[in-house]
Amino acid sequence: MKQENIDYLNRVLGGLNKVAEMVRTDTANTVATNDHVALIKHYDQVRKLTEQIKEAREALDEMEKRLSREQVPEAMRGAGVKTITIEGIGRVSLSNRWSCTMLDKQLGFDYLRANGAEGLIIETVNSQTLAAYAKELSTEEGKELPADVFKTGIMTYTSITKA
Repeated sequence: MKQENIDYLNRVLGGLNKVAEMVRTDTANTVATNDHVALIKHYDQVRKLTEQIKEAREALDEMEKRLSREQVPEAMRGAGVKTITIEGIGRVSLSNRWSCTMLDKQLGFDYLRANGAEGLIIETVNSQTLAAYAKELSTEEGKELPADVFKTGIMTYTSITKA
């Protein structure tokens, strides 16, 4: 990367850290007014700016992934290099990360059991599904999951829908 790009990014990061502190102070001052409309407007501005920062970060993330997964491996293979030590960076090597999913869960479980790998099978419950069940049980039936078995929490958040 060009030094001017690195320098610019470092200035931007310094500015982001500085503005985060300024917004933190501004938030505290807005909260202190106890004016819910002003606080909602402040929240909306922070939410929109955070989304813009997220989009910029995602663009850099995508570049990093392409460099790591495609461009650097292709360049190293083209140079016939498997591992290289670069001063100021460290040892760089290409590694493989495997992934595997079951297209049919029951057939996958049957295969693992038949091939001596039943120890890989772990019974789980999806956390979002369990939370939905707890909500339904509480709101529709007026019951709670036993506190000695489940930890249930409710988080309040602000939702903004465009008018």
